[in-house]
Amino acid sequence: VIRRFLEALTAKRPFRSDIIIYGPRGAGKTTLLAWAGREAEGLKVRKINLTGGEIQSKQDLADHLAARPGWLDRLRGLTAFGFGANIADLPKSPVSDQLALRVRTGPLMITIDEAHMLGIEPGRILLNIVQVLQREDLPIMLILAGAPDLPGRLRSKGASFWDRGERLPVSRLRTAAAAEAIRVPFVAEGRSIDDDAVTQVVRESHGYPFFLQVWGDVLWRDCQDPTVAVTLADVARARPSFELRRDTYYDERVEELDRDDLVPVAAEVATVFASSERVVREAVRLAIRDSLKRMGRSPGHQAIRRAERRLRHVGYVWPVIHESLGCYEPGIPSLLRFISAEAKMREQLRTKRRELDGAADDPSV
Repeated sequence: VIRRFLEALTAKRPFRSDIIIYGPRGAGKTTLLAWAGREAEGLKVRKINLTGGEIQSKQDLADHLAARPGWLDRLRGLTAFGFGANIADLPKSPVSDQLALRVRTGPLMITIDEAHMLGIEPGRILLNIVQVLQREDLPIMLILAGAPDLPGRLRSKGASFWDRGERLPVSRLRTAAAAEAIRVPFVAEGRSIDDDAVTQVVRESHGYPFFLQVWGDVLWRDCQDPTVAVTLADVARARPSFELRRDTYYDERVEELDRDDLVPVAAEVATVFASSERVVREAVRLAIRDSLKRMGRSPGHQAIRRAERRLRHVGYVWPVIHESLGCYEPGIPSLLRFISAEAKMREQLRTKRRELDGAADDPSV
């Protein structure tokens, strides 16, 4: 899809759409943007690479889009003839003029990673300007990549961009693609890996790109003889290294959920997937409601939706359409088990604490 857009851009074929990539962290969005940058260079398409977090105001946007000669960048912050005329304070053209100037000199691709962090005002300005330039058949395309809640963030910016954008949700890989992700890099370096070893790695990674990357790394490091194929025995030897990095990643997700006191909620949602890897979204919302109620918190519609959006944001659950119904799948099945174990351990500690507190208050003890 990205290559098709770039080829249309260089052929100056008019198109009125852009690309929106969204999915959980570790699904390969940043890697895909880097690949798009290399493709653009090969097609002589100029590019501007931005990160959502650095664009929080209209001025931020103008500074990053400004078409300036390299010598002017070097002058910024200097004074002119000792009179204190700071180059950084010189007036800048409006954002639309800055961008139009760059586009009229040749095809341009703008990528924004972590686009869910893009400020509302600069986001609205950029999305609308790009649409205007495209309507004038100028060769510009925009690729936004961000968390699973990126679509909702785009709607909040009030641009019609989202309705026409080419949507590319990314998540876990299918079994055959996950096997390729492990096997191809080994073969490319003149090494091999047994089919049984590949099957086991794919099973334990759940097709999650980040875990496939970790597995590839630990297998490469722990199996140093390039003349011998990687086997199941090598997988077993590398497993502790993989599990340490996996559990560290999971612990970071627990901390994220903990900031919103959502670990019990996430554990309750995990029970919904006990008998099926795909459930209707309403079942997840009911589990959130029941958990909030047990925690003594308001289970109102807004509270439920906030919790649901947060679970999607961290990649805990992943929205899919199945048989014309809105459904959820686990983002990573083993993460659900990790969260459940964490919540169970916390509840056991709370029970033990209550018992100890009760014993301390009992004068007969």
